[in-house]
Amino acid sequence: MGSLCIDARKLYDIENEVRKSYPLECCGLLIGTNTSEKKVVEVYPVQNKNTERTHDRYEIDGKEFTRVDKEAAKKGLQIIGIYHSHPDHPAIPSAFDTEHAWFGYSYMIIAIEKGKKIEVRSWIYDEVKKQFEEEEITRI
Repeated sequence: MGSLCIDARKLYDIENEVRKSYPLECCGLLIGTNTSEKKVVEVYPVQNKNTERTHDRYEIDGKEFTRVDKEAAKKGLQIIGIYHSHPDHPAIPSAFDTEHAWFGYSYMIIAIEKGKKIEVRSWIYDEVKKQFEEEEITRI
């Protein structure tokens, strides 16, 4: 099992965004390095482009993804993952999440229950097993 390193302040910022967005799903990009360890250097919130099922689906604009990736590359960084919230659902990947997963990225899911209680977990899609494997989150 791998590990995703993230600064406690950045994680706090994500959790705040999740609380503000509740009961709708929010999403964003995790930007950093993926060498001997995955380390989040920047968190980039993006608009949820799914307007029909904002309570249980997220969609990131492909153009924005590409633009953010190019900006990160200028700093020697890359998009290493995606985060999104699960309002009133567990912090485990849904069938939709699994169908739309890309190999190599971390998928941080933040469950929020009744607008308050938060659980944060991260997952990596295993292409061979065609399923998610949990990865440890290391707060730095």
